[in-house]
Amino acid sequence: MTGLVLYVLQLLPNIVWLAMPPANDVLKHNSSPHAALNLVEQFFGIATVALLIIVISRVGTQGRNGSWMLVCAAGFLASYYLAWVLYYQGNVSGWLLVLGIAAMPPLYYFFVASWMKNYLALIPCTIFGIAHVTITWSNYVK
Repeated sequence: MTGLVLYVLQLLPNIVWLAMPPANDVLKHNSSPHAALNLVEQFFGIATVALLIIVISRVGTQGRNGSWMLVCAAGFLASYYLAWVLYYQGNVSGWLLVLGIAAMPPLYYFFVASWMKNYLALIPCTIFGIAHVTITWSNYVK
């Protein structure tokens, strides 16, 4: 249940985006011309989320040493929310899209998985992150 709740927290801006896209919605075209890269991004993104939800975690067993991972995850999530606010205000800077919107979810998932001691999710999360950032970089950083 913890993984599902943490996933939904990351999903909230995307739900708003689907329901009420901004006037200048450049992200609606954020895909790679290379079908294989889109497939890698989608497959490993889904695998990451599935592993966070399905794999039984050991949340709460790490004591003080694990709390920094949760703090990092919260920081990445807050940065992600801030990036979406800026995007809705019309900021479509390539760097905002890459660092704020593309890089934050994989970093958030990585630290959530680490906090949950769900090490199986770390590999697909890393691959998803690389693909997600690569696609966004290639589309918006000139």
